[in-house]
Amino acid sequence: MKIVFFGTPEYVLPVLESIHKVFGVNLSKSPITAVVTQKPKPVGRKQMLMYSPVDNWAHKHKVPIYFDPRDIISEKIEADLGVLASYGNIIPKEVIKYFPYGILVIHPSLLPQFRFSSPVPAAIITDTNPTGISIIKMDEKLDHGQIVTQSKEEILPDDTYASLRDRLFAKSSKVLVSMLPAYIKGKINLKPQDDSKATFARMIGKEDAYIPPEYLNACLQGKTLKKKWKIPFIKNYSLVPSAYSFERFVRAMQPWPGAWTTIRIKNQELRIKILKAHLDTKDKTPYLVLDSVQLEGKNPVTWKQFEEGYPTATLE
Repeated sequence: MKIVFFGTPEYVLPVLESIHKVFGVNLSKSPITAVVTQKPKPVGRKQMLMYSPVDNWAHKHKVPIYFDPRDIISEKIEADLGVLASYGNIIPKEVIKYFPYGILVIHPSLLPQFRFSSPVPAAIITDTNPTGISIIKMDEKLDHGQIVTQSKEEILPDDTYASLRDRLFAKSSKVLVSMLPAYIKGKINLKPQDDSKATFARMIGKEDAYIPPEYLNACLQGKTLKKKWKIPFIKNYSLVPSAYSFERFVRAMQPWPGAWTTIRIKNQELRIKILKAHLDTKDKTPYLVLDSVQLEGKNPVTWKQFEEGYPTATLE
C-alpha cells in the first residue's frame, strides 16, 4: 500500500507513525511515498525558518516533501490513496482525482457535526458529549465527503482543547490502520452525510477568545445572566453566560488562543488572559474560580497573587 500524507502539526504524527509501522513491515522503504505540508515559516526575532513537524518527520525517514499538492501529479508520485489530517490548505480537484482510492480525511468530530477548522473547541464549549472522530472520503466540498467510519470519544471533565485533540488524533491513528485493508478491498459501505444536520465551526482567531468582563464578573459571583452570549466562530450558536459555560470556554481556548478579557487598573483598560479556572460547587449556587491569569506584558500568576498586586483592579 502506497500513501501520500497531507498534514502539518505535531499532533498528527501518531497517524504518520501508525501508517509507517503497520504497512511498512515487509517493505524496504516507507509506505508513505510523499508528504505534503505547510511551507517553513520565519519565527522569532531572527526570523529563522521553522519547518513543520510533518516536514521534520519526513526528512528523518527520507520521504519526499512537497509544499504544493499539485507537485504530486507533476512529479508522478506513486500512491494508492491519500490520507489528510490537519493539512491547512484546500486540495485541488485534480489532486483528489489523482488517487485510485481517493483521499481519506481524518476529522475530529462526528460529522456532520462541526465541519471546518475548530470542531474540538466547539465540542467542549457546546458540551457536545460524546464527540469522536470521522474518516471520510474527500469530495470537492469541505468536510462533506461520504463517511467511511466513525468512533466516539467521551469528553472528560478536565479536557482542554489540546488534551482532547491529541487523544482524538491518537485514536484516529488506530482506527485508520485497522480499517484501511477492508477499505482498499471495497468491503466498507460508505454513507453520505446528512447535510440537514450539519453544524459549522470556523477557524478561531484571537478575538474569538474574548469574554466580556461584566459577564465574567457575574460568574465569579455565581450569577447566571439572562442574556445570550454569541460564540462567533460557531455558526448560529449562543450560550447563556454561567459559571458552567465559562469554565468550558476557558478549557476550550487552551493552549491557544487563550481566553481573555479586559480589566481596568487605575483608569487604564488592559488585556488579561485566563489561563486556568475551575467550578466551585460547594454552595447551592456554583461559581467560577480563577486559578491563574496573565496580564499583558507580565508573567503568569495565581489569581490571588494578581488581586494582591492590583487591589483596585475591576472587571467592568
